Amino acid sequence: MEAKKLKIVPEHYTTVTPWIISPSSAKLIEFLKVAFDAEEIPHSRITNEEGTIIHVVVKIGDALVMLFDSREGWPPTPSFLNLYVEDVEDVYQKSINLGAKSVTDITSLWFGEKVCRIIDPFGNLWWINQRIEEIDFTKPEEIGRIASTPEAVQGISYIQKSLDEALKTLKRFFENR
Repeated sequence: MEAKKLKIVPEHYTTVTPWIISPSSAKLIEFLKVAFDAEEIPHSRITNEEGTIIHVVVKIGDALVMLFDSREGWPPTPSFLNLYVEDVEDVYQKSINLGAKSVTDITSLWFGEKVCRIIDPFGNLWWINQRIEEIDFTKPEEIGRIASTPEAVQGISYIQKSLDEALKTLKRFFENR
């Protein structure tokens, strides 16, 4: 009888799994539930003797995200996460209503996506995307034409400038804690 080979990656995980360390995983989970329809994985929460969360997993769409409470004296460890959603306007507005700070307004980009960025109340930077058009990247001449229009150049310039501003905002966010 041949032994069953152990799967390298556990069921429902991906090879790379995001891990967010924050001052309060419990409060972050509440934000994620409302803003991104996250679900806490039952029985995944583990706390230590002080009640600090040392492991918990949430599911956002088809992705699992691990969370962990930071400890006193640890440096800030913001996460940078890319999230695909069905309705970018709805998710953006819910996030702002929950205390997130907008760092990139909703912008349509030449590669078929509407995007925005927020910093959640815990200092994590989220790039929120909605696919709106299928682009055929196998045609370099067509891609070059589309990507070089004034609108395309302006959109990319704006999101790059807002990313620079977002990272400076993030620096101030953690300096003021």
